[in-house]
Amino acid sequence: MPSPSSLPQRALAGLARLQVDRPGLVVLLVLLLTLPAALSARGLGLKTDFAELLPDNKPSVIEMRRVSSHLASTATLTIVAEGNDTAALRSFVDQAAPKLRALGPEWVGAVDDGAQDAQRFLDENKLLYASYDDIKKLHDEVLERYDEEVGKATGTDLGLDDDEEKPRAADASREPITGETVRARIAEARKRVDEQRAKFPGGYYLGEDGHMIIMFVRTPISGGNADKAPILRAKVEQIVAEVNPQRLDPSMKVAYTGDFITSAEEIENVKSDLVHVGFWGVSLVLAAVFLFFLRFRTLIAMAITIAIGLVWTFGAARLAVGYLNSSTGFLVSIIAGNGINVGIIYMARYLEARRAQHRSVSDAIRTAHADTWLATLAASSAAMVAYGSLATTDFRGFKHFGIIGGMGMLLCWMATFLTLPPILVISERLLPMFVDPNALRSRARGIYGLAFAWLASRAPRPIVIVALLTGVVSAWFAVRYATSDPMEYDLQNISTDRHGKTPARKLSTRVDAIVGRMGQDGMAVMVDRVEQVAPLTQVLEKRLADAPEDRKPFEKVVSLFSLLPDRQAEKIALINEVLDRIHRARDKGFIDDKQWAEIEPELPKHALAPLTIHDVPDKMARPFTEQDGTRGRIVYIVPKVGRSIWDGHYLDLWANSYREVTLPTGEKILGSGSAVVWSDMLAAVREDSPKAIFVSLVGTLLVVVLAFRLRRESWIVLGVVLLGLCWLVAYMHLREVKLNFLNFVALPITFGVGADYAVNMTRRLTLEGYRNVRDIVVETGGAVVLCSLTTMLGYIALMFSMNKAIRSFGLVAAIGEVTTLIAAVLVLPAFVLWRQQRKALAVPSQDRA
Repeated sequence: MPSPSSLPQRALAGLARLQVDRPGLVVLLVLLLTLPAALSARGLGLKTDFAELLPDNKPSVIEMRRVSSHLASTATLTIVAEGNDTAALRSFVDQAAPKLRALGPEWVGAVDDGAQDAQRFLDENKLLYASYDDIKKLHDEVLERYDEEVGKATGTDLGLDDDEEKPRAADASREPITGETVRARIAEARKRVDEQRAKFPGGYYLGEDGHMIIMFVRTPISGGNADKAPILRAKVEQIVAEVNPQRLDPSMKVAYTGDFITSAEEIENVKSDLVHVGFWGVSLVLAAVFLFFLRFRTLIAMAITIAIGLVWTFGAARLAVGYLNSSTGFLVSIIAGNGINVGIIYMARYLEARRAQHRSVSDAIRTAHADTWLATLAASSAAMVAYGSLATTDFRGFKHFGIIGGMGMLLCWMATFLTLPPILVISERLLPMFVDPNALRSRARGIYGLAFAWLASRAPRPIVIVALLTGVVSAWFAVRYATSDPMEYDLQNISTDRHGKTPARKLSTRVDAIVGRMGQDGMAVMVDRVEQVAPLTQVLEKRLADAPEDRKPFEKVVSLFSLLPDRQAEKIALINEVLDRIHRARDKGFIDDKQWAEIEPELPKHALAPLTIHDVPDKMARPFTEQDGTRGRIVYIVPKVGRSIWDGHYLDLWANSYREVTLPTGEKILGSGSAVVWSDMLAAVREDSPKAIFVSLVGTLLVVVLAFRLRRESWIVLGVVLLGLCWLVAYMHLREVKLNFLNFVALPITFGVGADYAVNMTRRLTLEGYRNVRDIVVETGGAVVLCSLTTMLGYIALMFSMNKAIRSFGLVAAIGEVTTLIAAVLVLPAFVLWRQQRKALAVPSQDRA
């Protein structure tokens, strides 16, 4: 072999000598580097909150965290007891509730064991909660009857309407002053109390004919808190065990639900999904590698190599990012499928040197180093740039994906060139691969590239023409796709599938049927001062009133003040007059003892005064109470009835209606919550997509230019990449595949992937002087097909995920693999062969001239 000339070549030659002479030392050094990386990777946490996909400085994220930090509880652990004895169920709640409250505010913000306080409060203030019209009607009738009775008693009734009085006297509703009249009006005032009593008998959350009782533990600890959530769950279970439900009723059973439980289940499902997808991704990739090389030692060597690359990648991710989110958690499968490509190209060249060129192990190692380092480094760099383009965006879901994926491409390249050669040397020393120079060639070696070689050599001109025509049409489709707002607005299409509900979710449905959804869909806004609530409500209600009927952004605004009776001063004035007349009537004997016994329990026991937010019972005020006990600063914006919170268009409308509110004083109130976060995510994808695609295109261009130094090969590679990308976007347009916060990533990555395959093919064609095109397609093309297959399998594994966004990413990325592969391994060789045919035909004609 000629001596290396450039600095990189000399460095690689020196590395090759060390790997051949001291393979054990190199492997030991690699393992020493891997150990701290593994320890670092173990510390990677998983954050599944979608707010983690937005940057920390986003106003919606800042505000949501500020509001969340003030809320007395962020999650609800629902305790459900079922049994045959209703009295025993009530006893269980009475005994468990005080013990749960005793856990303290660190663990429990509040224990909601029933509606007793609310019923008592409404009962005591029933007249104030009656409608103004009912109070006015009671007032007018009582005063009218009182005046009639006084007139009769004093003889001032002239009897001019005696004929009318007779039939009225026979009517029970015309009994003196009270009777049915007063009781009927007070009954109207009691409707809200009676509804509460009917819904929750005895004030307990009882349902299912008295066989189920419910208790809510409001906690500041989320179900996803890996440190504290299990401890709280254990404390609650211990309290339930101390109460011993079976002692009260042998048939009693206790179960748990609520978002504290279901969110913990969701996180476990995500973790399980990550493991499931990662396992299948790596397994499929290694299976494809084995089918290509048909050698167990090759499979083991490459499995060790890619494992080290993955450990290095996620160890570095811990230092660079700190955790995984719902996007980056699936990178194991993707990086394995992409990163192993370097090993495939290296291994294919090594085996070719050993088998076909009959070279020794040391010479084969040097040959593989020299022939593959530039192409694989350029391809890995192009892929790194494609991933890295995502790191230039503000959307953290893209940024972290780009950082980790970009590091993975470079680290897998390094792991391959450091680890794979010494493993091969050790393996060959233990048991040589090719004892006989005429050893059987790999049976699967030619399968991957053979079909492409046959097609390219049989019909190069038609293939090129079809590629050009479809490329032009696809470019037109791509423009139409980009200009038609390709965003996915149906959020159910990017949600997680629920193939059958868990016991906790099934139980949650039964609980909702008894107590309702407890206002789970409202978005919380927090003002700085209680005095700002009224003007905020007024501005929001004006926005609601001014919006067209089909563009109403929300249903209503709810604050703690919404729980207070309306028109209190007016009602109290009327009620006081009514009470004055009733007491006068009693004093004058217009109301006998029997009637008084019926009426007195319905009358207020104390002088009426306007209720304030501080009079509302704690359980009713809980959603509006902060951790430090401050009341009234939290306002909820309730979504419009009939509009789906899974509709991205409605989320934008809803979020923008309260995202920022300017009060009459000029003060600004910011809103947040999941509606604003989702709206910002959609906006971030729309805004960052063009930036990421542009950066990926420019970065890929620079890598290709550096690899081929502005020779014609640079433009050939770029043309092949653009052709594959246009085909991909045309597919998305024709199949109506919408862009979401994850599958968009496939577009900039396709630049790097397409460049990977085109660079490897073009590099080998250049080295061979464009001779033996068919053999190159079979040999290098076969390896490239395997590279694409492993990457594609990594993406296909994503389609096993429960999450539809992950599945859509896997589909789009896999289609991108197909289009870029065909462009690189079929269209590119066909173009070269067509040019050779044209030159061959031109030579005789020139000779004749």
